[in-house]
Amino acid sequence: MKFIYIILLAVVVGACEKNEVDLVEKFVQEVKADRYYYEELPDFNIRHIDALFAHAGDEQLVGRFPWPPYSSYYPGEKEVGLVMLYAVEAIRRPESEPLRGVHVYDINEPERKVTLDEVLPLYQQWWAENKGKGASSLQKTDPMEGTGLMWLGTAVPKGL
Repeated sequence: MKFIYIILLAVVVGACEKNEVDLVEKFVQEVKADRYYYEELPDFNIRHIDALFAHAGDEQLVGRFPWPPYSSYYPGEKEVGLVMLYAVEAIRRPESEPLRGVHVYDINEPERKVTLDEVLPLYQQWWAENKGKGASSLQKTDPMEGTGLMWLGTAVPKGL
């Protein structure tokens, strides 16, 4: 009897993990096909970060991705990988997610185009150092701290 419970538990855990990956895969498919017509991200959480990172290096340009409806600024096409990092950032800072868009800028040179190649290593290092930590810890450690790079809509630090 105990053996049956163990098998049922394994099936339930496996199904939950599959659903989490499926949510990310569906999101990635829609973004890559330029068919993501929603203003908000799916209901991602910390358990989705690894699956999002699996696509964070994708340099395919897309024009449809989550974008706040009240924003008058539209940045044009963005790399799929940057959209995935935006999703990671929304998981990291859920309270500020509506303020941002899929656009990273340099506060020292706002007109400069910041590329995925600049942002991805920062997030990879951040995740390598913080994987397994709780949500409050993830909120306290900014992957782009000290670089002058910021997501659109985030507050400019004091003194600038």
